[in-house]
Amino acid sequence: MTLETKPWICPALVAAACLAACGGGSDAPVAAAPAAPAYVPKTCDTSAAALQKQTLTVNGVTREYLEVAPSNITALVAKNVRNVPVVVSYHDAAQDGQKGAAATCWNEVASANGGVAIFPTAVGGNWNTRLEAGAADDVAFTRAVIAAVLAKYGLPGNEQLFVTGVGQGAAMASVMAMASGQLGANSRPTNYVAALATVNGSADPAVFSTSFAPTTLAAWSIKQPGYTGSDAQQIVYWMQQNGITAPAVGTSDAKFQSVVYTNPSYPAQQAITSTTVTPNYAGKDLSQDIWDRWFTKKVKVSDDTRTNGTVRDFLGVAQMGLLDVTKTLSTGVSRRYLVYLPKNYAALTAGGKKLPLVFSLHGRNGAAEFIALTSRWWEVAEKNGFIAVFPQGLNNTWNTGISASNPDVADMLALINQLKADYAVDANRIYMNGQSMGAAFTNRMAVQYPNLFAAVAPCYSGHLGASAYADAIVRTDVPLPVWQCRGQDEITSDFPGSEPAARQFWRVTVNKHLGNPVLQVDGRNATEIYTDGVAEYRWQVRQYQPHFEFEGQSQKLWDEFFKRFARDASGNLVTLP
Repeated sequence: MTLETKPWICPALVAAACLAACGGGSDAPVAAAPAAPAYVPKTCDTSAAALQKQTLTVNGVTREYLEVAPSNITALVAKNVRNVPVVVSYHDAAQDGQKGAAATCWNEVASANGGVAIFPTAVGGNWNTRLEAGAADDVAFTRAVIAAVLAKYGLPGNEQLFVTGVGQGAAMASVMAMASGQLGANSRPTNYVAALATVNGSADPAVFSTSFAPTTLAAWSIKQPGYTGSDAQQIVYWMQQNGITAPAVGTSDAKFQSVVYTNPSYPAQQAITSTTVTPNYAGKDLSQDIWDRWFTKKVKVSDDTRTNGTVRDFLGVAQMGLLDVTKTLSTGVSRRYLVYLPKNYAALTAGGKKLPLVFSLHGRNGAAEFIALTSRWWEVAEKNGFIAVFPQGLNNTWNTGISASNPDVADMLALINQLKADYAVDANRIYMNGQSMGAAFTNRMAVQYPNLFAAVAPCYSGHLGASAYADAIVRTDVPLPVWQCRGQDEITSDFPGSEPAARQFWRVTVNKHLGNPVLQVDGRNATEIYTDGVAEYRWQVRQYQPHFEFEGQSQKLWDEFFKRFARDASGNLVTLP
């Protein structure tokens, strides 16, 4: 959160200090300063043109909600399907979604900044904040609405799902956030709420005795001066959920006085309680502050089943230092890719020196920006002096077909040549890592062109179909170091038999390992290491890991694997010192 950290100072003491410094303090009358104009919260248009009214039947009850998306939503999804934030805003008591939108302006704030806003309406104008049996199931209704909106706009995930509310709506937003760790039918959490922002409200005390599944999220409780309720129990709850034991830090700026609790291991996991400096600070201005200071700074990733994932700091292309490149490659189709060059690239390449190149491939319904954010290969590249590239798949996916005329394979080959022409790439030290379908495409490239790579790491259950390895274009004559990994808690593959087939192909058929592995246990990671064949093979399983790459995976791959291998001028595999 962007707040200026400084000791709190009573305004009266500030005034006294200023008078003393200026020679004041006499008995002479002091002219009163002109009164500042009274602050008036900004409200917004919530006409039919500004909001779309929808209905949805859940548990036999048909209810209403409103939603709005940016006019360029299709282009936003095409560019980065994983970075279209969704805000759920709950109205106060005795209101409806339209009045809540008018009071908070989330329809304007979200859509103007590339996000979708949702405004559910409570039955009879009041939320079931105590989760009373027989009353409206507002949590189930909200979940169904979120699912409908995600499907409508083609959003596959909700890593940037945010909930907010005012008054009784703040209590409902808190309950929704607390319940977000509940598992769905596929044994995955129903929602990954990244952040919560409440205004003048928190969960009803009766709710804290409910046994919710664990969930991490960033929680910001905002109170106006004169608000008589307490958020202490709510803040303690979020501290426990986020594993926060560090002492509080007091912060203040022109708009908020705050107490901030942070998990130092996961700095984005915070619980903050604030009081507005202006007594009735609300409306569009407050919503814009919540958006700028809070929601756009957070992203939820599903990397730990014990805690419903973790919250991380969101970084954009510029913040990660990536070059955004679009070029037409071999198939005549425009292809986008992100490039990271170390800050000392010029010095590293002086005298004609070449640098290793690492590709990082996103999964199905993924994006180059999102895999850059979550894999952090750009960070590893900066520390270790190599080039990292994040290609964007057409329609957010990869063609993994084994056909010799596969257009994605042709474009990847052309991209490698383009990168060698544009940058100082060491052609003997090219590596590829992919997640999910990106792992499947890593496999696809490696089975046909193993000689192009010094090592590959297809991770988190992305495999070719078992029959693919019998195709004539598949090569088995080139040793290739391979590190495969999966999460212990991943769901069953869509392609039965594909994982055993991939392991057999790389470990035995290609790399000729017949002996027993050495087992390396590193925290949650258990890795079988095979070294008796013609090229090293590793099989890693990570405990409490769903279908997602954990943040330290890239550094681990580089330190223990990629940096150790190269090809010589003849294409033979070389182990580096």
